[in-house]
Amino acid sequence: MENIKLIKVLRSLSSKEMKSFSEFISSPYFNRSGLVISLFNCLSKYHPDFKNRNLTIEKIFLKVFPNQEYNYHKINNVISDLYKLTEKFIVQMYFEKGEYYIERNILRELRHRGLSGLFEQRVASYTKKLLERNIKDEDYYYYLYELTDEYLWYHPGKNPNSDLNILQTEFDHFLKFALIRLLRFYTLMLHERNQTNIEYDFSLMNEIANYVDKHDFKEIPSIEIFNTILKLLQSKESKYYEKLWKLKEKHFNELNGDVQRLLYVHLTDFAAYMVNFKGNTDYNNDLFKIYREMLEINFHTPDNFRFPELMNIVKISCRVKEYEFAKEVFKRFEPGLNEEDRINVSGFCLGVICYSEGNYNEAIEYLSRANFKNFIFRVQVKILLLKSFYLLNLAEQVYQMIDTFKHYIAREQSLLQEHRDAYLDFLNCMIRLNKIKNEPGKKEYELVKLKKDAEMISYNPFLIKTWLIDELNSI
Repeated sequence: MENIKLIKVLRSLSSKEMKSFSEFISSPYFNRSGLVISLFNCLSKYHPDFKNRNLTIEKIFLKVFPNQEYNYHKINNVISDLYKLTEKFIVQMYFEKGEYYIERNILRELRHRGLSGLFEQRVASYTKKLLERNIKDEDYYYYLYELTDEYLWYHPGKNPNSDLNILQTEFDHFLKFALIRLLRFYTLMLHERNQTNIEYDFSLMNEIANYVDKHDFKEIPSIEIFNTILKLLQSKESKYYEKLWKLKEKHFNELNGDVQRLLYVHLTDFAAYMVNFKGNTDYNNDLFKIYREMLEINFHTPDNFRFPELMNIVKISCRVKEYEFAKEVFKRFEPGLNEEDRINVSGFCLGVICYSEGNYNEAIEYLSRANFKNFIFRVQVKILLLKSFYLLNLAEQVYQMIDTFKHYIAREQSLLQEHRDAYLDFLNCMIRLNKIKNEPGKKEYELVKLKKDAEMISYNPFLIKTWLIDELNSI
């Protein structure tokens, strides 16, 4: 029973929310069924884990319908009713958090009911509240647009042919909202296109960018930030990266959480590009600085992190030899992993730490547990396993891993072509390197030629080129 959708929703509620939900379903306005209340009271005893041998549908039936013969359809109907109430409850919680959504609907109802005096008082108080907001983001301009739109429908009937600038004001607010939203769309689409083979339609992107460049929007940090990100993604020039850092330092506290997160995403994205594609490993220090900052300000916590973020933090910390930091972060965040992700993510993180500290046998043991569906993570695991086999002088395993890796590259459609080519060039070089290392004979000529071919690898995803050249130079 613990896997039914009702239990999944109840498991997501905090203790405080469970108490509120109890009050919610006890209100006749929302629920008139005593059976639903009885079912909830039975289930709430098992919150938050909902794991108990008594938590079976048959035993719950006896609690809700005492002294009756078991009837699956009967109890299932009550479960369905309670589930529908959980949906209403979480929507209600969302509405209560969205004070601006509530304000708009209050204004609309006051206008429809002809309560002019109350409407104007509410407009004045709502306008004051909006203008006092510290964060002037897309939501801010959208709320102003909605407020002005509501007033536009009200005003002509009360004061015709007066205050004729209302329509222009509404347009200006909507334009600012639309510019921020469109720029954000373009930056996300460019980011995703650069990561995968997905193609997007960038209609009006150049026109929007040119319009923003020709007008002064410095009073709107979000527009300046997203416009800078757009230029960074298109040009890959470090001057836009440096400008983005400055904008972050200046405006970070004026941005909402989503924009703050996207700022970090694009800063790390460019730094990773410089490491992986340009071979500038100095940017690893920038990556570590960003991740450490995000942890220090509790941007990532064990309660709100995504597992790829944990993997990146561990990986980058190890690159800059901050091994204890990596272990501490993993220990802190690992309990918060979902059961379905725990084996893969733990295997990867512990494997990276062991590999970075030179414990290659342990690295292989951990990495072999990681079986990600996502191609980006699968590739990283294969690279680390291959390098570990090589460093342990396991020649046969190296050849087997190369063969497995090549077959994966051939069938994985999501890989960018330039990445696919780089991986294949790397694997072909690894065949020759493994032969030079493990087979007797003169190696000078082969080594010199292999070094030249390694230098010719056009891309450096996950530092494969950097690592290969370092290994060749150490022979």
